[in-house]
Amino acid sequence: MSSMLSSSWWPLVGAEGWPPNIKPSPGDFVASAPAQIAFFFVAGAAAVIFALPWAIRAAARSRNYTPLLVIASGFLCSQVEPMLDMLGHLHWAKNLVPAFTNFGITVPALIPLCYVAFLGLEAYFCYFVIRNGAHAKHFVMMLGLGIVTDALMETIGINLRTYEYYGVQPYKFFGFPYWWGFINGGSFVTIGAILAFAVPRLKGAHKLWLLIVAPTGMMMTYFGIGWIHLLAHNSTLPVAARWVATTVMMAMMVGWMLVLHKLVGRPQSLPAPNWTLWRIFAYGKLTPKRSTRMAMWQKMCEEGGVKPGDGIATNPEDPTQALFVGPTVVFANSATSVGRSDKAAV
Repeated sequence: MSSMLSSSWWPLVGAEGWPPNIKPSPGDFVASAPAQIAFFFVAGAAAVIFALPWAIRAAARSRNYTPLLVIASGFLCSQVEPMLDMLGHLHWAKNLVPAFTNFGITVPALIPLCYVAFLGLEAYFCYFVIRNGAHAKHFVMMLGLGIVTDALMETIGINLRTYEYYGVQPYKFFGFPYWWGFINGGSFVTIGAILAFAVPRLKGAHKLWLLIVAPTGMMMTYFGIGWIHLLAHNSTLPVAARWVATTVMMAMMVGWMLVLHKLVGRPQSLPAPNWTLWRIFAYGKLTPKRSTRMAMWQKMCEEGGVKPGDGIATNPEDPTQALFVGPTVVFANSATSVGRSDKAAV
């Protein structure tokens, strides 16, 4: 582009070169050793330590390899972190234990297990809720839970000085920009929705496709819904315009939850378990005893008006009782019909 064109009056044309709002990594600060160790466990290592035996037992006892594949998918998804750090304007402390470098950013060793915990295990729980029958409000609740858990984890890490967000960051509170909570929380639910559609349809070695579900679902969310914010975030637009773009993206993410419900959710006309935000948070996290979880499930089904024959699992933790959700294409006599089934897949 010529210098004449680059200095055009048109506001969308500016100077070429490095994006204007991105600062080279790493950050000019350090994290203490206790802070690094503490955040390593807070960011995901503790959750993975507790969950891995469960995933191994599921594979060994029931030949249910989905938990292990989702964990591996979350680990693989961590490869996108440096790209998101660059686009979202994040700096790590310069003395963290390194894992890998890409996009000119060295990602610390704590990140892969963080992705396993959130893009793997939390996304798996979203899949669990969806496969057992979720109304539109439940998708929004899962987004809300994702925002809260992401904000809690990241706020701790930020205030331990392991990393920071720099520059203009809309909706920032205690160092954490809450637009990240929307885009990350939406990723968890999107991955869960893909799993709900894919798991009952993939058989045998085809289940290995689940390894790419986490990175695919996360990138669908970031660039399918988050694009308007990411473009403005890395532009020379006025700060007010960047706030508007961020706000629009957050609203779009709520709308995306309603789209996901249309695709793989339980129709509003059919009864579903009465999940609440507290129950979505507490199930599994604060209820280690199976008897407690089953009592909670029975109560939710009773409150939701679920009756025998409605197709809802009597044991939600049995994947063979999961609902067969999402569009189904049936070929018969060269005709194609598209529909959806809410009957249990056994």
